[in-house]
Amino acid sequence: MKTKSFKTLNWFITAIVAALAFSALLLLSPSNVSATTANAAVAANVNVPGTLYTDISPNSIIWTNYPKFANNTNTLITVNDENGNIPGNIFIWGTATLSNTLNSNSIAIGNVLWNPTALESYAGNAVTTSQVNTLIVVAAPTISTPTTNSPIYLGVNVPAGTPNALYTGSIYFDIENDTTYSLQPSTNTLSVTVNVLPTCYISLSATSINFGTRPSGTNTGTTWNGILDSDPGGNLQATINVAGTNWIYTSNTAISFYVANTVYSGTNTISYSQAFPSNSLSLTLTATPITIAAPTQADSTTSNTIYFGLGVPGGTKVGAYTQNIIIANEC
Repeated sequence: MKTKSFKTLNWFITAIVAALAFSALLLLSPSNVSATTANAAVAANVNVPGTLYTDISPNSIIWTNYPKFANNTNTLITVNDENGNIPGNIFIWGTATLSNTLNSNSIAIGNVLWNPTALESYAGNAVTTSQVNTLIVVAAPTISTPTTNSPIYLGVNVPAGTPNALYTGSIYFDIENDTTYSLQPSTNTLSVTVNVLPTCYISLSATSINFGTRPSGTNTGTTWNGILDSDPGGNLQATINVAGTNWIYTSNTAISFYVANTVYSGTNTISYSQAFPSNSLSLTLTATPITIAAPTQADSTTSNTIYFGLGVPGGTKVGAYTQNIIIANEC
């Protein structure tokens, strides 16, 4: 009985193992393996705000100028909006002055003018220390045109009497659209340098002399004809130089007497004989000891007087004579 029971148990265990093995084979069979692919979408959102950027080219300029001499307002500055997406107007402003730290002088910012187009004369709109809307539009960049720009033109006038030196300052640009301002980082500062050159100018009053009627063999004595020589706006002390032509008989140009018979003086308190011949005119420009002080911004026109006298040689033919007197300021 025990033997039979043991055999029955073995058979039962064998059957269970066989069944499990068959089930495993069914699971591993390729004909019974299945696969399913499913797609899932993820929602993505972005809010693109209206943006502006300001970049200028070039970032610095140097003007070389004489006092009183006006540059044309044709220095081109290109204002760019790179990678923005809305249009905006160009705004401009600057430091209060273009300054020279060595001589404590300056050029007011209002002497710098801007224009939407290049002008052949010094005219336009003054740069101020407050932001000014130029109404020059920079178009909205797009994906196909990610950078847009517009030009603005600048020029400077050096005030009369500004001492020669280098003057520096800054001018700023911004692109704005209502309450939207250009974002940083941006390069919106223009460094401006004005190299003021040394010079002097000349303006005469009067521009003619009439020695009147002078008999042959006489001179003007202590009677002098004064010419006011002005330097309207230079920046250096000037020395007055003089020259002249021979006196020419108006009725016959072949008749003349010498240029040296005209003399000059820095005062009208001496006699003709004291000036002749040391201060006689010659055919070439000659420096005199008479000087004109350097103009300044506070006193932009300085002047001095040079006096002239005449001696008519004995035996001079009766009639009218003319001469050109040349006066030059040398600085």
